[in-house]
Amino acid sequence: MTEHHNEPVWDVIIIGAGIAGLTASIYLARAGKTVLLLDKGVKLGGRAISNEIEGARVNLGAHALSKAALPILHEVGVTPIGSVPKPPDTLVFEGTNGGNKTISLAQLLLGSYLKWREKCQLLRFYSSLRKVDTSVLHNVSLQTYLETLVSSPRVRSVVFALVRLSTYCDAPDQVSAGAVIEQLKQNQVLYIDGGWQFLVSRLTEQAQQAGVSIRTSSVVREIAGSYPQMMVSLKDGSQLTTRHVLSTAGPLDTLALLNPALSPIEAKLYHKLTPVRAACLDLVVSGMPQPKTKFVLGVNHPWYYSNHSAAASLSENPVYEVVHVMKYLSESSKSDPRQDEDELKGFLDLIQPGWREHIIKQRFLPRMLVSHGSVTAENGGLSGRPGSEITGRPGLYVAGDWVGDEGMLINASLASAKWAAQMIIEGRGIDKEGIHYGD
Repeated sequence: MTEHHNEPVWDVIIIGAGIAGLTASIYLARAGKTVLLLDKGVKLGGRAISNEIEGARVNLGAHALSKAALPILHEVGVTPIGSVPKPPDTLVFEGTNGGNKTISLAQLLLGSYLKWREKCQLLRFYSSLRKVDTSVLHNVSLQTYLETLVSSPRVRSVVFALVRLSTYCDAPDQVSAGAVIEQLKQNQVLYIDGGWQFLVSRLTEQAQQAGVSIRTSSVVREIAGSYPQMMVSLKDGSQLTTRHVLSTAGPLDTLALLNPALSPIEAKLYHKLTPVRAACLDLVVSGMPQPKTKFVLGVNHPWYYSNHSAAASLSENPVYEVVHVMKYLSESSKSDPRQDEDELKGFLDLIQPGWREHIIKQRFLPRMLVSHGSVTAENGGLSGRPGSEITGRPGLYVAGDWVGDEGMLINASLASAKWAAQMIIEGRGIDKEGIHYGD
């Protein structure tokens, strides 16, 4: 057993030092709380880390930072530098003979591929987005919603492709129309100079400056007790005492740590969440055969191609560029990783013939976890996700991309981290005697 002599009673122990955990720790420490941040890895950052590959900073798959996330990042002292990527310049449609056809965005809007009425349907859908009352659409699937608005299957396919781009989710028959439209309203993103490691590094600096204690290679085995005395047991046998615990692990990982378990009713929300994954081919290249082709989306296939170096500084070598190629995966139909990799390389053959001659280094991530929970109509959209406070366990909180009703992906991680920290700081739901009161 590993013992930490004179181990203090912490105000808050945070499990997981990704974006959510780091952000929450800053708010809490700045408010005067004693905070211990635990991470099972040897490096901080979780899925937000960037790897150094041939001198280039390469994210784990394609990452884009929504501009809607900037206010919270600014509050904790992080100001990302980067550029807004240009819209997709090319779309890939399935041809009538089984092959695939590339069409530029300009051709799509000005050429003859779409009929006039189809162009009107596409433009009408996007021009009306900001007027849509999404509160009545959280229990309606995107597919059902679009079928009532857009009669053209080709136009619906284009919209589905743009939805995949903003949500990473390839399940139009399941995803909540309300959540999707809210996401589309916040469609401007940044590619960050230095990759997402910039966020991790700056958040870590701010946490350390605020007085957060950080321990890596600390695998949590169990969370026991409730406010005001909770116990976090580690795999190495050590035990830590705290008043509050904030878990930023995934929903099922969090449930597995709890002793006693949550009530079946409360745990049901966690079990209903469906993860979002993507097959990712990450490339460091010395240019590409078609340098003007920067951003391509598959329409009838869930494909993505983007040269992130076109908008962000990711390598000191001016010749090297970072390119991300992805296939958005559907949880309802399991795919074969080898076939997915071959499919992505075939996609590259179509849009960048001769690309193999430009490869410096490549990495394939067969089932990269994008988000712990897609926002489905069946679950009630954003309003159907678990909240930050675990009402059946005073002192226990959660945060992450699967928590709360304020957006998706990093927006959800940051918002839930801030919300959980504020509840702990304000002692919301707990009186001076430690008695917990529900909302």
